[in-house]
Amino acid sequence: MKNMKNYIEKKFGVDIDTFLHVLMMSPGAEGYIHGSLSELLFKEYAENLGYEVYRIKEKPEGGYKSKSDEARGDFYIRKKGNIKDEWYVIENKGIKTNTEKHLLDVTTKSKLFKHLKSLAFPPDNYLTKAYDKGHKSYLSKKESWESKNIGKEFPRFKWNKKTPGARAFNLKGVWRDIEELEQWVEQQDELLMTVESYLNLEGPIRMIATHAPSNRVAPYTKIKQAAPLVSEFNIMCVDLFQRIGEHKFVFMNPKHISHSPTSPEHLYQNYHIDYWIKDVKENLNICPPWFETIEECIEATNPKPRKLDKSQLDER
Repeated sequence: MKNMKNYIEKKFGVDIDTFLHVLMMSPGAEGYIHGSLSELLFKEYAENLGYEVYRIKEKPEGGYKSKSDEARGDFYIRKKGNIKDEWYVIENKGIKTNTEKHLLDVTTKSKLFKHLKSLAFPPDNYLTKAYDKGHKSYLSKKESWESKNIGKEFPRFKWNKKTPGARAFNLKGVWRDIEELEQWVEQQDELLMTVESYLNLEGPIRMIATHAPSNRVAPYTKIKQAAPLVSEFNIMCVDLFQRIGEHKFVFMNPKHISHSPTSPEHLYQNYHIDYWIKDVKENLNICPPWFETIEECIEATNPKPRKLDKSQLDER
């Protein structure tokens, strides 16, 4: 406590109570702290599994544009004892904390029922419909892009028909039937279905989704989107703390998840990983292309290792 007090007074010139008051008023500052904590805890997680871990510079000399296209993540890792120059680039991300505000309209019991019914009791062909919808968007963009880039071919569509689109969760079986879902919804307090309640994690459901708002220009098509490139890293590691209250990591290989339908060189900004549902589903059910451990992700998706670029290392 004494060290914290001395640190805050030296760095910020205020007492602890004033510092905490300002911190609670600053979502941006909280976000930076969450990000740094997630990186620190991932480093410990990987080292405990027997990996060498090296941090990658956020901004090398010359600015962000000087970052290697092969190392636009947060860490290089490889198993200890492996003398080959073969490393995985890991991108560490947090959870989207305002998913309910932007992605859900569940502020009444009827809206909550309608939303969950479509997820827990989807039509038999919902995967085919999701794939076809994405492919249709892709074909439209392909035609438009190729008409402006004569002689060039738009990157091919690589979605897996078993896991199409941004949705990876499975809520089948949470309720036995629609009547049981109706009963559960009726038991919920409608006063806790406000946007504010959802943002404070007091609502009956929580959507667990990624947050990766990175502006990137695709190297081949030159399309600009606010999402990472598929080629930037080998594995994305997502810390679920801000939705489940513990620092639990999940992992995916960007080459094994659906890319943006209108820019195959980009990922989506938001992937919907899972749901927390009061009383009936307060545990995780992580489904491919997401994995609960980095070992499972590597074994199942076989990411291609990269060479370590020493100019990208953060030596601090």
